[in-house]
Amino acid sequence: MKIKLLIILVLLLLLSGCVYYNTFYNAEKFFTEAQEMELNDDGRPKTNAIQKYNKVIKKCGIVLEYYEGSKYTDDALLLMAKSFFYIGRNYTQTISTLEDMIMFYPESELVPDAKLYIARAKYEFRQEEEAYDLLHEFLLNVDFKEHHPKALQILANYKLRENDNVQTDYYLNRIIEDYPESDEYEEAFFLQGKSQNEAGNYEKSNEIFFKLLKSKVTRKTKFDAKYYISLNYLLLNEFQLATDYATKLLKDEYRENKISRIRLIQARGYAELDNTNDAIAILEAITEDNKRSSLSASAFFFLGEIYFDKLKEYSTAIENYNKVKGEDRDSEYVEDAISQSVIASQIIQYYNPTSKISAEELINQQFKLAEFYIEYLGMPDSALIVYNDIIHQEDRFKIALDTLQTQLDSISIIIDSLVMADSLLQITTNDSTKLDEKEETEKRKINLQSEYDSISLLFENAEDNISLYQKEFIPFAKFTKLWLYKKVLTDSVEANSIYNELLTEYPENKYTYAAEQFLAGKDSIIITTKKYIYETTEYDYAISKLEIDPEQTIESLLPIANNIDHEYRYKALYGLGYINYFMLADSLSAKPYFDSVLAYPSNSEFKTEVSKFYDGENFIKISRLPFIEQMIQEELEKETSEQEVEDKKENKEPEKSLVEKKEEPENTSPAKGKE
Repeated sequence: MKIKLLIILVLLLLLSGCVYYNTFYNAEKFFTEAQEMELNDDGRPKTNAIQKYNKVIKKCGIVLEYYEGSKYTDDALLLMAKSFFYIGRNYTQTISTLEDMIMFYPESELVPDAKLYIARAKYEFRQEEEAYDLLHEFLLNVDFKEHHPKALQILANYKLRENDNVQTDYYLNRIIEDYPESDEYEEAFFLQGKSQNEAGNYEKSNEIFFKLLKSKVTRKTKFDAKYYISLNYLLLNEFQLATDYATKLLKDEYRENKISRIRLIQARGYAELDNTNDAIAILEAITEDNKRSSLSASAFFFLGEIYFDKLKEYSTAIENYNKVKGEDRDSEYVEDAISQSVIASQIIQYYNPTSKISAEELINQQFKLAEFYIEYLGMPDSALIVYNDIIHQEDRFKIALDTLQTQLDSISIIIDSLVMADSLLQITTNDSTKLDEKEETEKRKINLQSEYDSISLLFENAEDNISLYQKEFIPFAKFTKLWLYKKVLTDSVEANSIYNELLTEYPENKYTYAAEQFLAGKDSIIITTKKYIYETTEYDYAISKLEIDPEQTIESLLPIANNIDHEYRYKALYGLGYINYFMLADSLSAKPYFDSVLAYPSNSEFKTEVSKFYDGENFIKISRLPFIEQMIQEELEKETSEQEVEDKKENKEPEKSLVEKKEEPENTSPAKGKE
């Protein structure tokens, strides 16, 4: 009986151990699987990986709850903490779990790893100084010497993220020189080459990577090194070498998730070698295979570059540039895509202006185009062509004015002759031919008068444009040319010549005064003058899409409203409130903008306007603005009166009520408001 009882106890212990072992074994298995999964573009684990980490946490919890005090308890605590860490949202739990492990198991061989993960969790939790202190303290502990390469690697990674290439190189060299047999040696070697690439030292980077290829490293690391070698060739403008190296690597690379980024280098090389057809085909395939990713954002940017620089198809370039932010709002190419898109749109509007663009708007766009030629493209000569064209456009308006005046005089003579002929025409009631002739004459006079009025409007617009050219556009164009010759082209003779033109032709103009101040050494006058011009253009552009795309207008107005020094800040604040309240029916979003307008110390039209429907705390409940209410009331009274007359005729009682549809409130558009 005693023997049977002993056997049962042994079996229970064995089964218990197996259950325990299997639980922890599965936890380790899930952790390994999660670690092998590819990360998102932002470096975070994907959903499937997070699910596996959660399974690890659950199974480790079972070990800790049911097998407390076993030899695997410290392993379970560390594995649980690492899962919290890699999920990316549980750094406080990571730290507390690891601190518990160290407190309860101070003699565990896992303590060094636990301390390193505490430092990593603190760094990710924005406690960088504490993290660095812990890592430096770790390196001073001789008991942790075997783990020093790990600490150095962590430090190198952090310095690389912070773009501190000097410190990165220092820590990596420590690993390479002092710990050549460590597991971290291979990655340190690779990171050293990557660090030089990110620092812009492409030749040095390739030197390191070619050296790495000759050492004993894994195939994975060698392929990653070859990727950077081809990228370095591309950035060194060795386009044929870059393309050849990328093409060869594509034949060898076995990892599917690495193929597209190699093809991106291949496509960029083809584009620079003017093989645009192949480049476009590859880039379009990348966008299809990697939707909503940093890779597709990059591919769309370089498609835009091909259509902009190589093919001069600016509309298609804009389409591709505009897709960059939609694919990945954090893409490194977002800012460049926006800039290039603006340049392309300015070129289209400059060389193909439509009749819908006012002279003022077109000129502002031309000034912006010239600025982009200088600031972004480094093409001052092209900017001068734009400025000269602006200056000479006044002559075109003068010629147009003369042509319009000739047309008006001609039409006036014809109308006068028709009036004279009509007065001489004697008509009897039975003379149908003369009656038809008179009717035809009247129709012709009406048509001619309509044409005369249309041309008169064009004439007035041309006169207004000439006035704008004389007061604003030409003086400013000359003033900017003067700055360009003086500061960029270092041609003082030409700069002084332009100043003399301003003195002679526009002696009392503000830009002549600005030029005088600039030549006297007061460079700030340029900043002030340009600031006003470009802030005006910025606001006008923001508000131009109000009717068709209010949400885009909001996005464009926000940086203006947030700039306390912007000329149009309060106008933008009013506009943001207006769009949210009156167009999007979002009073909650409108409130802070209207509060800012009302808080403005000086009275303004916008402050007065806001106070009509918002008192600083509550919105005044109105279904219509007063003038709309009045129009509807008049219409209702008219309908009621007509109905009463009709009812009297039919001996019926008038209807007692009229149903009125509720309308959205309207207000003066910010585009039409005064400054």
